[in-house]
Amino acid sequence: MEAFFFLSGMFFAMVILRKVIGFFYRNRRCCVLVPLVSAFLFIPGLMYLIHAQIDGEPLSTQGVLHAYGLLHHLWFLLTLAAIPFLLPVSFFERAAALAFPAADRHSQRLLRREVLLKGYSEWASLSLVPVKARFLVFYAAGYAFYLNSEQIPRQARSLLVNSKVVLAFAVVCWLAFYATFHFNVTSNLRYLPVLCASVFSVMFSYWLVFTFEKLRMKENRLVQGIVDSALIIYIMHYPLVITFAWLLDSYLPNAMPVTYVAVVTALGLICSAALYLIFKQLPLLSRLFGLKPAKLPRLPAVVPKS
Repeated sequence: MEAFFFLSGMFFAMVILRKVIGFFYRNRRCCVLVPLVSAFLFIPGLMYLIHAQIDGEPLSTQGVLHAYGLLHHLWFLLTLAAIPFLLPVSFFERAAALAFPAADRHSQRLLRREVLLKGYSEWASLSLVPVKARFLVFYAAGYAFYLNSEQIPRQARSLLVNSKVVLAFAVVCWLAFYATFHFNVTSNLRYLPVLCASVFSVMFSYWLVFTFEKLRMKENRLVQGIVDSALIIYIMHYPLVITFAWLLDSYLPNAMPVTYVAVVTALGLICSAALYLIFKQLPLLSRLFGLKPAKLPRLPAVVPKS
């Protein structure tokens, strides 16, 4: 998630510099706000039906109302929409100038702010403002990073984007979480893996940008399809994965956790991608979920014979 907000901040800066701010807000309305409202109309109700079926509970009006008081995984779209709409562009310009005054220092400053914000949110158990502020840090960092994109060749030598260092730190984070869970750590040390993950989030965000910068991938149908389908897959995978996980509980034994996760994930992605292909063919659903409707092939004009 942190890496995605980092990339979103870069996209924000790119659109503003290449086009106009009005284009960006029109794009956000069509591609984020409208899909958010459309998904909220049915996702909470669908999740209530799924959970009621799993728990064997009868349906009730109170249960439905309670379900629509939850955002479920749609909090991500809400945060993505709120950041650019509630904060003016001048905020990000000042953040880039004050918090990240030089391209060779903004990585370290970002790292300190991210660790402090994530640590505060975990210790204080305030799940709304600190967590969203943490994502705002990545959004602003992506914005500042794009403004300093000419420094990419020099930044590519940083340890933050060294593949071996990133992989090693990922292993360290995994071991920290495993040890905390395996030994049932209940002291303040249980927050250590979270702080490690904060550092890894920064490293992974930069590594992702620099890796794709080196690849120099050209636009093709596969890349375009992945980009276009990402939102639908994100919205639909949540209820699908939970449903498949419940259905497969009685078929895959507990001794096969890796197989269980792999099968559930594959089924969720395949079915979500299939729904994307269906939605794309229907003009109304395409507009509701921020898609460009599929273009029908134009038939050649028939010239009547005289």
